[in-house]
Amino acid sequence: MVFHPGIAATDAASGTGDVDYRLQRRALLADLEAGRIARHEVCDAHPELVRVARNCETPDGGACPVCDFDGLAWIHYVFGPRLPASGKLALTDTELDRYRQRSGDFAAYRVEVCASCGWHHLLRRIVLG
Repeated sequence: MVFHPGIAATDAASGTGDVDYRLQRRALLADLEAGRIARHEVCDAHPELVRVARNCETPDGGACPVCDFDGLAWIHYVFGPRLPASGKLALTDTELDRYRQRSGDFAAYRVEVCASCGWHHLLRRIVLG
């Protein structure tokens, strides 16, 4: 799936709702288990994602589905008006709530990241405004 920040602004403005990527995640993990894809193809998180996952105060994603490391982090990036093109990191629900209260169309993308093996997957797109 190709992702670029412009998607967030376009989709949020169109009024579409939240998007859950659990089925895509489940299919990817099934392909990994069946040997159709290699582990290095799914455990290739960007170093910045891994850094944030390591320094996340409350990793609350449970155990990694690939390596069973118990410290999977959920990281949110918010896109919308007056934010950098690369998005803004939001680690807590309080930070996400601030964007819900602002005027404008904001969308957050929840990514799960394993700081141990580098697994990462987009979990959810959340409309905030």
